Amino acid sequence: MESLLLKRRKILLLFLLGVGVPSVALSYLAFRGIRNERALLEQRRVGEHRAVSRLISDTMVAEITMAERAVARAVASGASALSDLQQPRPLVEEIFYLDDLGTIQLPAADLLYRPDGSLASSSARSWPTAAAAHLRTARQREFRQQQYLAALTSYRRAFAAVSDPVLQGEALVAIARVQRKAGQSEAALTSCETLGRDYGHVRTTAGLPLGAIAWLEQGSLLLATGDSLAALRAFFALYEGLVEGEWALERAQYDFFSKQAGDSIARGLTRSSARDSFADLRSIEVERRQRTERLLLFEETAGEDLSARRVANDERAASIGTRFTLESAGQTYLVSLLDRARGGDGVWGMLLDADAVGILLRRTLEDRLDPATTNWVVKGRDGRTLLVQGEPPAGLVTINATFADNFPPWFIEFYQQPQSPYKRLFASSQSIYLYMFLLIASILAFGLVLTVRAVRHELELARLKSDFVSTVSHEFKSPLTSIRHLAEMLQAGSVPSEERLQRYYDVLVEQSSRLSSLVTNILDLARLEEGKKGFVFEAVDLGGLVRDLAGATQQRVQHEGYLVEAHVEEALPLVRADTVALTQAISNLVDNAMQYSGDVKRIELSVSAGGGHLTVTVADHGVGIPAKDIDRVFDRFYRGGDALTRSVKGSGLGLTLVKEIVEAHGGTVRVDSDPGRGSTFSITLPAMTEHDDVENPDHRG
Repeated sequence: MESLLLKRRKILLLFLLGVGVPSVALSYLAFRGIRNERALLEQRRVGEHRAVSRLISDTMVAEITMAERAVARAVASGASALSDLQQPRPLVEEIFYLDDLGTIQLPAADLLYRPDGSLASSSARSWPTAAAAHLRTARQREFRQQQYLAALTSYRRAFAAVSDPVLQGEALVAIARVQRKAGQSEAALTSCETLGRDYGHVRTTAGLPLGAIAWLEQGSLLLATGDSLAALRAFFALYEGLVEGEWALERAQYDFFSKQAGDSIARGLTRSSARDSFADLRSIEVERRQRTERLLLFEETAGEDLSARRVANDERAASIGTRFTLESAGQTYLVSLLDRARGGDGVWGMLLDADAVGILLRRTLEDRLDPATTNWVVKGRDGRTLLVQGEPPAGLVTINATFADNFPPWFIEFYQQPQSPYKRLFASSQSIYLYMFLLIASILAFGLVLTVRAVRHELELARLKSDFVSTVSHEFKSPLTSIRHLAEMLQAGSVPSEERLQRYYDVLVEQSSRLSSLVTNILDLARLEEGKKGFVFEAVDLGGLVRDLAGATQQRVQHEGYLVEAHVEEALPLVRADTVALTQAISNLVDNAMQYSGDVKRIELSVSAGGGHLTVTVADHGVGIPAKDIDRVFDRFYRGGDALTRSVKGSGLGLTLVKEIVEAHGGTVRVDSDPGRGSTFSITLPAMTEHDDVENPDHRG
C-alpha cells in the first residue's frame, strides 16, 4: 500500500511540474497582459482627454478674443455700434467705460431702470405771463373753489398760451384731471390718448414720463366707466412698456408704475390666455430686473476693484485685453479690460455673459467628445456643478482641466464611460487575455480533476485487486485444505467404515466442484471483459432448464436442509440462448441465494412470460440487501459492508458474471430486496418469434 501512495504522489508531482507550473506561469503572463493593456488604455484616454481639453481651451480663447476685437471696433465706431454689438455677439453681457477716477459708465446698457436720483429732472420752465395767470386761476378754481368747468377753461387757455412740450404736457395732464372730476369721462379719455400719443416721451419737470402717466390714467378712467376689458388692455400696454424699457425711469418710479399696473391687471384677469400673457411678462420682468440689479451693482461697487486690477498692456502687441474674474458685492463678473480700446484717460471693457460662455462650452464639448465613451462635468471654483452631460457620472476622474489663465474660473472633469458588459467581454482587446487566462485555468482545473480521479481509480482498482487476491486465496485455500486433509486420511487408511469412506468421497467431489466453479467464474469473466468468450445460441426451453436445475440443486443440497422449489408456467415460448452460459448464470443466483438465506433455507425459482419476454426469478428469505448497496451488487469484487454479509464466503464475481451473461443474451437483470426478509433476483430475456433463425446460431467471441 505504501508503494501505491508513493505512486500517487509521483503522478501528482509530475502533473504539477508538467502542467501546473507552466499553466500558472501562462496565467501570470495573461494577468500581466490584462493589467498592462488596461494601463495603456487608461494612458491613451488621459492623452486624448488632455488633447481635447487643450482644444476646448483654445476654442474658448479664440471666441473671447473675437468678442474683444468686435467690442474694440464698436468703441471706435461710436455709441450706435455699441448698442448693436450684443445681438450678434452673445458672449458680451455688457460694455462699460472706466474713467481715470474709477467711475464706471454703462453707455449701451439696456436697463430696466436707473438708480434713484440718477435721472436729472427737466430744468425749471418759465411760464409766459399770460399762461402763468391762467394757470394760477385754474388751480384756484380747481382746488379751492372746486369749480371744475371754469378751471377747465383756464387750463385750456394756459395750454394754448405755451409752445414748450413740457409745459403743454403738464397742462394737458391737468385738463384730463379736471375733466374726470367734472364727470366728463369721454373727454378725459380723449385727453389721455392725446397725451400718450403726442407727449408720450416727454418728461415733466419732476422727471415723470407723460406716456406712463397717460396709460395709468386711461386705465383708471376705463375702470370707472365700467369698461374692464378696455381698462385691462390699457394696463397691459403700460406694463408691457415698462418691461420693454419704453421710458427711462428711476427705481422708485418704475416700482410705482409696475405695482399699479400689475395689481390692476391681476384684479381684472379672467381668461387663461390673459393669465399666460401676464405670467410671461412677469417672467421677463424678473429676468430683466435681476440683470439690471447685477449691472447697477457692478456700476456702483466695482470701480475701485477695476482700477486696482487695471494693467497697461501696450507692449504686448498681440494682447487685446486683460481678462480676470472679479468678485464684488457677492457677484461674480467675467471681465475683460480692453487695453487697446482707450478713451481719454479711461479704458473700455466688457463683461462676459457666463450663461453664453456655458452654452459655447457645452456645444464645444459635445462636438469634440463621444458621449458613449466619455462623460464630463464643468464645475466652479467652489465645486458647484455648472454643466453636466446627462446624469452625474460615477467613477474615477480621468483628468481635471482648467482654462487658459484660469478664465473663466471653471474646471472640467473628464470621466471614462463604463463599458457595457458585452463590449467588455467580446469587443475589448483585454478580453483576449481574459479568455486566455480562463482557458488556462479551466485546463488546469480539468487536468487536475482528471489526474485525481485517475489516481483514485487506480488506487481503488489496486485495492479491489488486493481484496480479490486475498478473497480468492482464501476461497482456494479452504477447499484445498479439506481435500488435502481427506486425501491424507485416505492414504493412511485411517477411515473407520465404508459409510465414512463414502462421505469423504462426497466431500472431495463437492470441494473439487467448488474449486472448479470458482476457476470457471474467474476465467469466464475474464473472457467476457476481453471479448473472447464465445456463445452458441440455440432455442432453449427455459422452463425445462429451470426445472432440471432446481431438481439437481435440491438433490445436491438437501442434506444441508435446503428446499429448492420451481414454479414454471405452462406453454412458455422458447428463448434464444447459450444453454451452458444461461445455466451458469441461474446457478450463480441460486448459490448466492443459498449463501444469504440465513435460517430460512427456502429457495424459490419461477419462470413466467409477458410482453414478449420471459422472466426467471430466484428468491430467498434471508438477510436481504441494504438500500445503499443495491446499486453496486453487480460490480466486480463488491461485497456489502454489513458484517453478516462479509462473513459469507465468496469472491464477489458471481453477480458480475450473471450480469455480463444476461446482457450478452440481450436481457436485463435486476434485484428487489427488503433487508431482513430476503432478496429477489430477476432475469428477463426476449422470447423467440417465428422470424428468429435458430439454424444459424450466433457465435460471439
